[in-house]
Amino acid sequence: MIISYILSPSDCSPQALADFENLLTKYGTIDPEGLMQRIGDAFRLLFLRESNGQLVGVGALKRPQLGYRTKVFAKARATTSPDEYRVELGWVAVAESHQARGLSRRIIGQLISLAENENLFATTRADARAMRFAADHGFKPAGKPYPSGRGYDLVLYLRNAEETKQDVFSDGEIPG
Repeated sequence: MIISYILSPSDCSPQALADFENLLTKYGTIDPEGLMQRIGDAFRLLFLRESNGQLVGVGALKRPQLGYRTKVFAKARATTSPDEYRVELGWVAVAESHQARGLSRRIIGQLISLAENENLFATTRADARAMRFAADHGFKPAGKPYPSGRGYDLVLYLRNAEETKQDVFSDGEIPG
């Protein structure tokens, strides 16, 4: 059985933060420089652990500064204001031994539900699988793909909270 834990970084033990960083650097595509500081600055961290305590997946909601958001939106040549998207979904990584089990979908779904009233942005590699995955969660590409600096292109995705709510109620039925 795999159990989810969602915590603020300040509620995590130093070992939990180190485990998060280690799994992320091993299975994620991320710049490791200054990563522990960025993890500590995140809004919420999600840990997926086996019942024996083994960490098998991670993800985060971040509240990056306007300067970072402005840079990302400019690189993507997005026409939407970065000031409207204050929360970033990111750092989703699953241990190789647990891939192809829907755990990335679970991580993203749980983090989105935590921020359902917020506009979200995310960046991911420019590939067909990532694009389908983003669309499945209500994200739409914004702007153009841009170089990551690590040999692949990134795409900026936006998820508008109001549009997502309208989609839920578009059939005239109230869910529940």
